[in-house]
Amino acid sequence: METKKPTGDWVLRQVYSEQFKRQVIEEFLRTGIPKQDLLAKHGIKFKGAILTWMRQLGYVDSQDKPAPLGLNGRNGIAMEFIGSGEAEADKAELLKRVKELERLLEDERLKSEAYSRMIELAEKELKTSIRKKANTK
Repeated sequence: METKKPTGDWVLRQVYSEQFKRQVIEEFLRTGIPKQDLLAKHGIKFKGAILTWMRQLGYVDSQDKPAPLGLNGRNGIAMEFIGSGEAEADKAELLKRVKELERLLEDERLKSEAYSRMIELAEKELKTSIRKKANTK
């Protein structure tokens, strides 16, 4: 761990090697120890260090793509190690879900376009403005 000299009102900034970051992340994933306890154990002052490092180094939380390693479900982070057989089943299930969502999105796009055309026709035939003007309060 290195420290940088303070500039102005800043306090010493902690800088860690990639190897140390990976060691802390893997300990977190392997043991399930709460993040705060690990941070205190290693003297890390930045509260979001573990999650930030996980994103930087390719360990991923539930909002991103599948993680190469992990098995912790604390604080909304859903991580698990996926074996080869399970990965194929999960992949097929995800592809099915993606196709379903794409179909629903296309349906909604078509519905939106139909509504827009209906409004245009009504405006032409009735010779009145239906859409709200952009500059009104």
